[in-house]
Amino acid sequence: MWPGKTDKFGVINPFRTWIARAVNTEMRALLSNHPTKRQEFARRQLTGVDVSHYQSAINWKGVKEAGVDFVSIKATQGMSDYPHCSYFTENIQPARAAGLIAGGYHFLNGDMDGKAQADYFLKVSKPKPGDLLPMLDVEQTNGASNTRVAKNAQIWLEKVSEAVGKKPFIYTTKAFWQAIGNPGAFEDYPLWVADYGVADPKIPIGWSSPAIWQKSRNGRVNGIVANVDIDLFYGSMAELQYYRI
Repeated sequence: MWPGKTDKFGVINPFRTWIARAVNTEMRALLSNHPTKRQEFARRQLTGVDVSHYQSAINWKGVKEAGVDFVSIKATQGMSDYPHCSYFTENIQPARAAGLIAGGYHFLNGDMDGKAQADYFLKVSKPKPGDLLPMLDVEQTNGASNTRVAKNAQIWLEKVSEAVGKKPFIYTTKAFWQAIGNPGAFEDYPLWVADYGVADPKIPIGWSSPAIWQKSRNGRVNGIVANVDIDLFYGSMAELQYYRI
């Protein structure tokens, strides 16, 4: 039988299949031949922000109404005594209530024990079902060797994976990842890559593409007074569900 798209009753509809094939063919040609159109298509993907205490008070309803779908909020840094943990605890529930897919992130101190940092993050952030997957921000060595930075990152990711039941995001840049020797064994973790002022982000060795691209660190969004990081998710809302706990 000719494979076809089904309607809401599960009936195969060959005409819908023909339309879908035609649209997909046209879209592939459009994106491959026109870089500007490719960028416009990318901008139609889901938009998110990542925030910390630098963004100060946030009107989450305004953020949602501005078209933002997801947010990662800084929860912790290091092993203890991060002075801005309250920013996460004060903002995570209002962000959820406003309809954003929200979660927390941890800023890795490369010279500190990965397990202790993971325990600290889990204690503060208390990830719950429906949250955006936790994210590990890996962008500083703090004077540690490349091997130690990679090991502490790996330990954190494994500990948090075990706690939430899925692999967390790892955030980095191609330049930093290269600077610490392009460590292996991380490619199964979804990549959240930062790269600014470019049509397409540069990808660290080990990954073929990012799940999320932080494309700007000086964005403006209604509901947030300060500049904010702007992120793009490569997929639909249905596909974003995979990246929730």
